[in-house]
Amino acid sequence: IRTVIQWYTEHLLALEDAPLPSGAAQDEAFTNFLTRVFEEHTEVIQELAFGVQDLMAEMGPDYGAVQPEIDSILRRFFMARIGLRFLIQHHIESFKNRDGYSGILQLECDAAAVVKKAAQDSTMLCRAHLGQAPPVVITEHVVDSEPFTYLPMHMHYVLTELLKNAVRATVERHAEGFDDALPAVRVQIIYGHEDVIFKISDEGGGISRSRLQDVWKFMYSSCSKTPWASLRQDRRSQPGEGDSAGNPLQRPRLKSAGGVLAGYGVGLTLSRLYAQYFGGDLKILSLDGFGTDVYLHLSRLGKGCESLPQGVLYSPSMRDSSFEGEIEEELLLMSTDEVNFLRKELDALRSSSAMETTVAS
Repeated sequence: IRTVIQWYTEHLLALEDAPLPSGAAQDEAFTNFLTRVFEEHTEVIQELAFGVQDLMAEMGPDYGAVQPEIDSILRRFFMARIGLRFLIQHHIESFKNRDGYSGILQLECDAAAVVKKAAQDSTMLCRAHLGQAPPVVITEHVVDSEPFTYLPMHMHYVLTELLKNAVRATVERHAEGFDDALPAVRVQIIYGHEDVIFKISDEGGGISRSRLQDVWKFMYSSCSKTPWASLRQDRRSQPGEGDSAGNPLQRPRLKSAGGVLAGYGVGLTLSRLYAQYFGGDLKILSLDGFGTDVYLHLSRLGKGCESLPQGVLYSPSMRDSSFEGEIEEELLLMSTDEVNFLRKELDALRSSSAMETTVAS
């Protein structure tokens, strides 16, 4: 966790030292700098997961008492990370000026095409790991034919996570060999007035009511074999450039190019955060012993602002556009202890950097 803090602090200091763009050449240089920031640190999730796992091992059964607080901190961190990476990539993509896009936003996003691509990726992974995969049947229902503006990269990630769970559960529930007749996973796309809703239904056995809330906990997985052990063995001391430019979450990289079907314990929680960031949501209804229905609500962008914390909405930079009138006091995103800790770490890093500069000179 200290490593992650150091990475972000180094980028913050570099951003402080970056000159303010005053022309086309400086703007291109600044965009290149942001691109390097965006593409580095592909192991942030991995490092945080190792820290949480170490804490779980150290505390044992007592970890359950602090898990709600840990999960709350992680949710706030990843929500802030989603916003930060969105702003950076939006600037980068705006520099490219692609047809049909406004920065990272696709003005007329084809939801069905994204679902088909996510279904292909999910079934391919399922066949690679389990030998077979159920068919994925996609239907569309148009209530509002207005163009759907959204981020196809985020949508693809979330849908892939949901479909991976559905196809894996179906195979594990019904397959006996390698060429079984499996019940289909069904995806309904409803183009509503406010949202575009995806209903993903499977017959994979469902989740018991007592375990349903566990799926939103960080590091929880129904998969018996976790890929984190192999990642820890292959752990590197420094982050490298990877597939982060094409992946909003910067998934931990594996030796195998085929990817991992399940076991990280972060996919569902992060998927819900991605949906909630733009005012949507992710809900799960389960029939224990039969199957699961997942409802993914994605807001039509332009119908409302981002789902930002109150402290951000009421900050001075946002008041003109998102809050009418004055408030009595600023709302902080972090506790006083967290602020003091981060200030201490920042001062220590700056002192260390100053000493290194003095020695070098």
